[in-house]
Amino acid sequence: MWENNEYRLCFREDSILDFERAMLSSGECSYLLPMLFVSGDSKHVAYYNCNGFVPLSRYRVDRTEDALFILERVLIILSCAIEYLITPAKISLSTDTVFFNAETGDIKIAYVPVQEVPAGSSKNLLRFIAQLKAEVTDGYRDYLDRFAGLVYGNNYHLRELTDRMGLLRRELYLQTSASS
Repeated sequence: MWENNEYRLCFREDSILDFERAMLSSGECSYLLPMLFVSGDSKHVAYYNCNGFVPLSRYRVDRTEDALFILERVLIILSCAIEYLITPAKISLSTDTVFFNAETGDIKIAYVPVQEVPAGSSKNLLRFIAQLKAEVTDGYRDYLDRFAGLVYGNNYHLRELTDRMGLLRRELYLQTSASS
């Protein structure tokens, strides 16, 4: 994990498939942090190229507007990962695996395989929403609750969730600009 400005992962050989390793090490999927895989003595380690990126756990996301932006970017990344043969339900989401570049505002994800892949990625996404919500202090946390309700109570595709997130972001913008 993140230590001394370096992110690395010890993993079981069968938790990352060969074609996933090829894709993740190529850097072709620009939404995920590129990885370098090293194996030896029955030990498997992945090193991530985090150049300019830091895990969200190092930041304080205290505005709902920022949390919704991050969630929207994560949904887009998960949708794009499919195009690179990476199963979104296998990507662990947390403030330790989602990375932020403060200079550019970019978001990337460190591919860390979920230990047990649940049916769909909703539990994983709901845990991530709860982590973000725990930090928000601006009085608009109900938007995160509403989005969590959409994830939990419906069987939306990632693109549909992204569209609904955009609607929530616009609604929040209208509410906050009207009250200022």
